[in-house]
Amino acid sequence: MSTMGENRGIVPSVSSTSRFVVIANPDSRPLGLFQEALARCGLLPARLVSYADLIAGRMHLAEVVRAGDIVRIETPGRDFEIERQLIALGAGGPDLQSGISAEQALSLDFDKGRIWYPRQWYLGFCKVLRRIDAQLAGAPPHHNMHQTEAVMVMFDKPRCHTLLANRGIAVAPALRTIHSYAELHEEMHRVGWPRVFVKLANGSSASGVVAYQTDGRRHRAITTVEMTHSDGELRLYNTRRIQVYEDWHIISDLLDALCRHHVHVEQWLPKAGFEGRVFDLRVVVIAEKARHTIARLSRSPMTNLHLLNDRCDFDAIRSRIADWDAARKSCEDALACFPGSLYTGVDLLITSDYRRHAILEMNAFGDLLPGCLHEGLDTYETEIQMQLDAIRSRHAQPQ
Repeated sequence: MSTMGENRGIVPSVSSTSRFVVIANPDSRPLGLFQEALARCGLLPARLVSYADLIAGRMHLAEVVRAGDIVRIETPGRDFEIERQLIALGAGGPDLQSGISAEQALSLDFDKGRIWYPRQWYLGFCKVLRRIDAQLAGAPPHHNMHQTEAVMVMFDKPRCHTLLANRGIAVAPALRTIHSYAELHEEMHRVGWPRVFVKLANGSSASGVVAYQTDGRRHRAITTVEMTHSDGELRLYNTRRIQVYEDWHIISDLLDALCRHHVHVEQWLPKAGFEGRVFDLRVVVIAEKARHTIARLSRSPMTNLHLLNDRCDFDAIRSRIADWDAARKSCEDALACFPGSLYTGVDLLITSDYRRHAILEMNAFGDLLPGCLHEGLDTYETEIQMQLDAIRSRHAQPQ
């Protein structure tokens, strides 16, 4: 069961000598909340390795991580300087249809909400993750809360979707790789889908998402993307205010621009409704079990909470779902595809008749659910407890 409220519990049976090392941006909200969770558990603050220091070579994990330490990787997002660095690192990478040089990346000016080269950013992030792997290979024996390969796959929607589908896990049906609006239109007609979701292959937090529908004559695109033209250049911006486009010329320009950064296209499945809005679920799976769950309510097809949508206590909805046990198991099976990763956030769709489900996305850093409790603990406290319990269990086994 999941509840939302103040957490007054203390994680039991935790060793005060354990130390965590967190790779993160210093001012990130997840880092702050994780440090607070450590304090509530009676543990020392985590040692911070900033992405800036890691990228610049000012810190080396083999010199930071001690024997028995626990290493946690946090999101590098919401820091424009790190974004520039990652885009620069991804310069010249494979399959880039739209990219810039490293020098151009480092000279980008901050432009609030601008969608900057998400595929190139992803390739740069993969380089950093491989650097983390290489440095940790030289560190004393330690424990990892995530495997870097798992983070890379979860950040690549087509790759993650294929992995889950091949394992027989319920996902939304997807189209082959799409390179343009014309190709999308042709493929939708071929398979008979009047509605699709177009997502940036390496996007997050609803960045570059378009819910598109057409009957061949009329067109409608609902999206988080606002388009502007400046000096003959089409610019894309993320916005909290949902945009609706019905001119197919505009929609064509939008989708062509997104396709240049790689997209993943899924059938638009009807979401279940509750209190006059549609919803999906964010399920945080920790140590093989689905634990913290919230419903995200929206009047648009996009349910992300940062779009000013509301969250609802899952208990108000759970009884309506025909087979919650099967849906929960799909989330748990999804994490099982990534051995060595302690946790993940799963976006789970329940169909409008409440009888079927499908995993929409997996989020390597999808455990940010402040105030959502499971058995009295928030996501971070649960992860700390489960990680330490796993270590104790391994040490207790006969050698």
